[in-house]
Amino acid sequence: MDLLLVLLLLSLLWRATISQNTEYGINVQNTVTVQEGLCVSIPCSFYYPQRYKNNKEVHVYWYYTNFWKSYLAATNDPQKSVHTWAKDRFLLTGDPQMDNCSLHVERAQKNDHGSYSIQVKKKNMDQDCTNTISIRVADLTQKPKVYIPKILVSGHQVNLSCTVPGACLGTRITFLWTGTALSSHRFDSQDLTSSQLLFAPQPQDHGTSLTCRVTFKNPSVTTETTAQLRIFYPPQNMKITSWVNGTGPVFPGNTSSLVVLEGESLTLICYTNSKPPATMSWTYGHQILNSTKALDPGVLGLELSKLRNEDSGEYTCQARNSLGHQNYSVRLCVQTVMQKPEVHIPEILESGHQVTLICLVPGACREGKHFTYLWTGTALSSQDSALLNTSELLFTPQSQDHGTNITCHVTFPKARVSTERTVQLRVTYPPQNLTISVSWANQTESHPPATLMWIYGNQVLKSSEALDPGILHLELSKLGPKDRGEYTCQALHPLGSQHHSLRLCVQTCACCLISEENGSWPLIFTLIRGVLMGVSFLLTYGLTWLYYTC
Repeated sequence: MDLLLVLLLLSLLWRATISQNTEYGINVQNTVTVQEGLCVSIPCSFYYPQRYKNNKEVHVYWYYTNFWKSYLAATNDPQKSVHTWAKDRFLLTGDPQMDNCSLHVERAQKNDHGSYSIQVKKKNMDQDCTNTISIRVADLTQKPKVYIPKILVSGHQVNLSCTVPGACLGTRITFLWTGTALSSHRFDSQDLTSSQLLFAPQPQDHGTSLTCRVTFKNPSVTTETTAQLRIFYPPQNMKITSWVNGTGPVFPGNTSSLVVLEGESLTLICYTNSKPPATMSWTYGHQILNSTKALDPGVLGLELSKLRNEDSGEYTCQARNSLGHQNYSVRLCVQTVMQKPEVHIPEILESGHQVTLICLVPGACREGKHFTYLWTGTALSSQDSALLNTSELLFTPQSQDHGTNITCHVTFPKARVSTERTVQLRVTYPPQNLTISVSWANQTESHPPATLMWIYGNQVLKSSEALDPGILHLELSKLGPKDRGEYTCQALHPLGSQHHSLRLCVQTCACCLISEENGSWPLIFTLIRGVLMGVSFLLTYGLTWLYYTC
């Protein structure tokens, strides 16, 4: 093999030596290769004796030759016509007056493949300059060159371009852009058939492919280039999962909060997506608990063991790269199960007025979905049981509920423990059930106790001093006719009042007219009544005696 290479080099050197020693000749490559559909320029120059320099009339001829015949492909001789197959494609670009015979071939075709002879004729020159060259037309393997900026930032519009090295100026070429990244964008058909494309990349376009397909009309050949998109974008789509005591995961959800029991262990795992990979960190307040330099891009865990109540607070995962940052926080509450719940009841419970009773889990945790509630008590016996399983209870107290107890039970399903708190109801209500006993004492019920008064006419005879709430006695001694009349017991309360009256008659004879007023008239009426009764007796006796006598 080495021997053949040496012989070939010696042959070329010998040919070059012969060429240099010749007075007439053409300098041109032995072989030129062009791909189908592309263009090629072939440098060519000729030389001859100096005595012919002043002769400016010179013609150059390029012939396609085969075993049978030759075809004129290009010339500057106006008396000659080139073959139709080569017309407008084989063009002399050199100036023969400057001893230049260069040729430019456009839109190379397969039938251009072959051997070509070059002749240069100069007027009155006794010998022509000649040489041969082989033009080889290969299959089109040239790929379009797609220019994409090195840095594609999400949301920033860029200009993509597609060119075909070796393509001729004016060649009829059609372009077509395709790719997954283009299907999600709104492009007109003419936008995708241009050599340039305005494109706004998105994060989801990262790693997808973009293809520029080029089609030559004559000859009809197609080639394409596919490039992979590398999109740079700030951290996004951050989420956090949690594992409690090695089980889970438990997703904090939209509330971004998590409740664990005291003594449990917790693992928080933060995920994010970014390009270039973000530096991630876990912080608690101003303290950095854990960080990473993208050794495991997009994932950072935090281990918390044997949690205590003081570990409650906000834990934040932060991801940052050169294009931006993103944060996601979880409010962690470590629940203590030994404390009793807090029951909040308004200081004033008015009978018949609806209020809200609140049961709070002890400590900082207020998320009711981690606990179960149950309200019990005599005052709740008429409530729907489905309405008692809540941390907030709508309750309408009644007067009979005063002094009864109500209890809030809180159960921690995970720990299988429960705690409760019982409070006594203090219900205020206006005076009611006012009664007057025969023992001349009045009695009523209210809360707080009402002010009681005995009234005779416009005179207040006695008022209560809350020593015996709800009862006020009135003692009347040595009653006489002047003590007859209406006695009223009145109960006064901020929420309302109530009164009850009775008529007192002091009997001084055999009868007493309840409707009589004080004074001497009752005695006169009594005497008249006695006289009439005596007369009636005498009349009856006299008539009986006369009857039996007759």
